[in-house]
Amino acid sequence: MMKKILFAAAVCCGFLASCKSYQLNVVNGDAGQKDEKTGEWVFENDSVKVSYSFNGQNGPVNVGVYNKLEKPIYIDWQKSALIIDDKAISYVPNNIALNGSISTVTDYFYYGKSSWLPNASGYTNGNINANITLPKNSTYLPPHTRSSINTLYLNDKKLFVTDTAYHLIPMTKTYGDAVSSEPVKSATFSKDNSPLKFKSYLTMYVVNGNEVSPATYQHSFYVSRSIMSSVSPAQYDEFARRRGDYFISR
Repeated sequence: MMKKILFAAAVCCGFLASCKSYQLNVVNGDAGQKDEKTGEWVFENDSVKVSYSFNGQNGPVNVGVYNKLEKPIYIDWQKSALIIDDKAISYVPNNIALNGSISTVTDYFYYGKSSWLPNASGYTNGNINANITLPKNSTYLPPHTRSSINTLYLNDKKLFVTDTAYHLIPMTKTYGDAVSSEPVKSATFSKDNSPLKFKSYLTMYVVNGNEVSPATYQHSFYVSRSIMSSVSPAQYDEFARRRGDYFISR
């Protein structure tokens, strides 16, 4: 009986593993030019150079700023935001979650005729869930220096794409020394019908003596391609490098 249970459990685990899938999402946008080697989006003018990367699970938003001026710049992250579906999310959240666990041991005693004697021990386990309030945040950039922030994610689950939008295409897969062609489900989108459109809004201040001049920048992005596969994206030649213009959802 026990062998049958273990066999059934093994079959179930294998079935669940085979059902695991990855969604690879490619980002397009109007934030200047895309570096074809790194996949980062780069906007540049006479004052600043702004770069964006979204590589990783759930699309971590990495924003980098380089000060090209001979004057210092303040980046006000609190007044800068990621905008998804018209919802603005500050790059500096007001609080962050704190999770943990506690474990304690309590010894109980009873009073004998002449002394306290150990009787039993009690054990307590529990979880900690709390929030930590963060101060308002801005970054001071002296001339010709850079800074970056990575506090937000684009999503926490797979993007919704209808089955009819997908079609099968071959992709080159490398596993060890073996190279093969793997069929995957792929869908392409325009800015109008993309399953995810978002913007980055940045607020900065140029300091010139006692004068402070504000400057704002807005850059738009959207998912232009989505691929579904049961194979890790690291095995596909196209996605083996950690490019900044794609992210993974599971």
